[in-house]
Amino acid sequence: MGKESALRGTMLTVTRRYAAGIDVGEDGVRLVVMSKRLRANAAVCVEQLAFVPLPSGAVIEGDFIDRAAIVLALREAFTCLPSGGAWRALRCAMGLPAAATITTQVPLARLIDAREPLPAGAGGDPHGVLEPAVLAEAERATGVERAALAVDWSVQTGEDGQAQVSIAATARRHVEARVEAAAEAGVALSAIDGEPAAALRAMRHVGSVELDEDARYMVCWLESTGLHGWLVGARGVENEARYPALEHRSMAEALQDLAGDGLPLDCIYAGGRIELLGHAGLALPVLGKSLGCPALPFEAAPYCNGAAAIVAAHRHSPRFAAAFGLALREVMQ
Repeated sequence: MGKESALRGTMLTVTRRYAAGIDVGEDGVRLVVMSKRLRANAAVCVEQLAFVPLPSGAVIEGDFIDRAAIVLALREAFTCLPSGGAWRALRCAMGLPAAATITTQVPLARLIDAREPLPAGAGGDPHGVLEPAVLAEAERATGVERAALAVDWSVQTGEDGQAQVSIAATARRHVEARVEAAAEAGVALSAIDGEPAAALRAMRHVGSVELDEDARYMVCWLESTGLHGWLVGARGVENEARYPALEHRSMAEALQDLAGDGLPLDCIYAGGRIELLGHAGLALPVLGKSLGCPALPFEAAPYCNGAAAIVAAHRHSPRFAAAFGLALREVMQ
């Protein structure tokens, strides 16, 4: 039996890729384990969802205050998985909250000499001149010395043909705390990603499965610091909004502005602390009625494929959107 089990685990590793998304929030640790067959257009399958609560004050605005409690919670979350076989090849990504990250976009022309531009759409730095300018911009935006920052950036060409540099920066201590806490729990991280970006990825995946290719829909991610909203169309993300923000007097105004006066929306997806919509007088049925389309909470349930061990409340919890998106990032690599 031992050889049979080992062989089965080896074959699973060959035919499927496994990944985990880890969302460490102020209330607890959420874990999504996902798999996908190694063939084009194969559907993703949620193998496990787990939630382990954290004591109050263990995590505050992205800072790991009680490292010991977080490590214990991570270990407990991973006890739901077998110890060997295919699970040894598990790729793991952990989230970073928006409160701990500064994101900005800067015209490429502001960062390098216009006489030596990067190729349109280039994601790297072939001339070796852009990175110092990016680090300087990150230092200016955050007010933190570049040596104490972890910075990610890419160059993208907008619809107007102008190149923009997208920069994400966080204090290096946030990255180090996550890597070290995971390592203490016996988990090797392959990536760290922003929670809003992960939640957007999760709900765009849902939209790609449930809606037509030319659908126009809204994605909302709510966390303790507020709302992140995106308008998604056939060409990808067409617009985004944040609330609180100086340009919006209310969350309702922010979402109305995001929807715009153009084509009607086909759907709204919401994840995270969606009860905050209700606190703003925009419970999902109200929001859907005001924008003239269905408004649905994110759910992992359609991807659980009958996995009986998954708690029903977890299957339908919109708070798993970020962890789902983190796992999705790694399983699609």
